[in-house]
Amino acid sequence: MGKGGKSKGKDGKGKGKRAPEHEGPPDEIEEIGEFLHSCEDEMIFKCTNTRVPHFNARIFLENKEELGKIDEIFGPINSFCCSVKPFEGIKPDSFKKGKKLYIDNQKLLPMSRFLTPEKGSGKGKGKGKDKGKGKGKVKGKGKDKGKSFGKDKGKSGGGFAGRGGGDKGGGRGRGM
Repeated sequence: MGKGGKSKGKDGKGKGKRAPEHEGPPDEIEEIGEFLHSCEDEMIFKCTNTRVPHFNARIFLENKEELGKIDEIFGPINSFCCSVKPFEGIKPDSFKKGKKLYIDNQKLLPMSRFLTPEKGSGKGKGKGKDKGKGKGKVKGKGKDKGKSFGKDKGKSGGGFAGRGGGDKGGGRGRGM
């Protein structure tokens, strides 16, 4: 391809969309919730499980017949609902309120993952790699690296010369 184009050749760098693979029924399923109603060709169900489903997780009937995939998770955290985008041939209006829906038990996350921050992971605290350290003078820049030597000792306040320290007149702002 020309400049700026993405190749999908032998180098393996191109990102192509694969056709979705049919995974087959999962080994184990568990109840995820109860059907409430249909809305705009989607199925809405109330989650009765203590764990939270993955997005795009497949939803089943008790006999492991696939119904669709989870599209949205919404509502208060202690009483949330999900919408399911049904597969072709599944009619959301055909389900009765209270019908039990099931999910692959490998597609559920613990609620604690959404409630409390993980301790010891290093994420979410500090300001990047500094972990909250100030933005002082960078080592290795300037002549004396923040130290006073020889005849200038004690005059300009070391590495902060020109910032209102020492014998430059004090005050804020840039020195003259």
